[in-house]
Amino acid sequence: MKRQYLTYLLTLLFTLCGISACTSVELCPEVEHPHVANVRARFNWNNVNKADIPDEVNIVASRIINTWRTHGIADTSKDPTKENNITYQQSSSKLSESEANSNHTFYLRGGEYNIFAINNQKISANTKGEGTVPISEPETAERTAIEIDNLENYINNTQTRVNELYLHIKSMGNKKPDIVNDNDLPDFNPNYEYLENITTPIYHAVKKGVNVNSGQETIIDFDMQRISLKVNITFKIQLKANKNREKIDIDDIDSPIVELSGICGRFNISEAYLDTTKLYRMAYKIVKPENEQDIEPRTGEDDTQQDFVKESEDTYRCTARFNTLGVIPSGSKNHLNGPGIVQVAVKVWSDLLDDKGNQVLDETGSPKRTGRYIYAGINIRDELIAERLVEIRNGKTYMRYSKDDVNVEVDLPLIIEKDQIVPDDNGMGWIPADPTNPDGDIDIEI
Repeated sequence: MKRQYLTYLLTLLFTLCGISACTSVELCPEVEHPHVANVRARFNWNNVNKADIPDEVNIVASRIINTWRTHGIADTSKDPTKENNITYQQSSSKLSESEANSNHTFYLRGGEYNIFAINNQKISANTKGEGTVPISEPETAERTAIEIDNLENYINNTQTRVNELYLHIKSMGNKKPDIVNDNDLPDFNPNYEYLENITTPIYHAVKKGVNVNSGQETIIDFDMQRISLKVNITFKIQLKANKNREKIDIDDIDSPIVELSGICGRFNISEAYLDTTKLYRMAYKIVKPENEQDIEPRTGEDDTQQDFVKESEDTYRCTARFNTLGVIPSGSKNHLNGPGIVQVAVKVWSDLLDDKGNQVLDETGSPKRTGRYIYAGINIRDELIAERLVEIRNGKTYMRYSKDDVNVEVDLPLIIEKDQIVPDDNGMGWIPADPTNPDGDIDIEI
């Protein structure tokens, strides 16, 4: 009898719950009581230089219970207290009719979310890759320099886990930057692809357990942290006379072109480790000022960055700047290819001479000039290791985070005698390409 009574009570309880559930749906039509919230993003950049703040930030949200995922792009120039600043891109399920007809530019359904933000970066297709901020030109196409690998699959397939997402600086594939491609330069690392030379840092933020209430305007605050590492490679160029007392002047050289190899291109968003299965390189053009007075070191309160500056008589300090996801050093100081190699190309100009050694003049009576590239590489394994750019934990490579730039100083100067680079006596410094090799091949002893 008791069992029958208990069975009767349970049946009644389930019936009431079922009626209650049905009743709640009927009394809560989505047209009158929307199940979504309009969402905006507010970014705290922690005193970041205004020029380094990206234009766009990816917002990726995942509801923890009853999984639902969505992706939008935030416009950092808009004030979220005054206007919508996120544009909807895609979500893991189709919009309902009321959601599709809403005035929201980006919405989240009610619930608890984990959300991450990572910035976009686009560069103009016309950029010459000089390491400067690309100048926008009318009707000039842009290309994406940063991507989130596997994002579309993550949004549309709820079985895909967040640890399958990677931040990726785009590779140029079999293409070369314009500053390298047009100059027919020797190459110590022909098998390394170039990465797009991103001009500003990469930032990200993670928010866990964010409660979104349906029907309420929601502003989510993100404390943006820099995850890319800006590595500045500094070296000196010395101009010396050769044994015939022939010597070039600073006006006889062009802006140096610098390459750095061993750069990581992929970063696991969830676990923050670097994908080192494939490494890359970047190229940077150190712009030499046209006016000699701009080469002189600035004094006083003028702290404007100088990439090419006179240090002493006939000695010039050069700095190449790379925004990276980490740099892997060479496995040995004896290598001149592979990761952790700096390559420098400098175009040297001289007067054009005829067969008798006399200057060739142009129609105005001025000497004609001819130029050629001189080229050298150096292994900076010791310098990179000293800076501890990466560390190994549990078999994975992690980048050492730093709010400040990492400055790598190459102690040995790059010595130029007239139109030749002087090789280092012990073979551990700057190694020039052999100009007597007609094919431009470089013999490397490993």
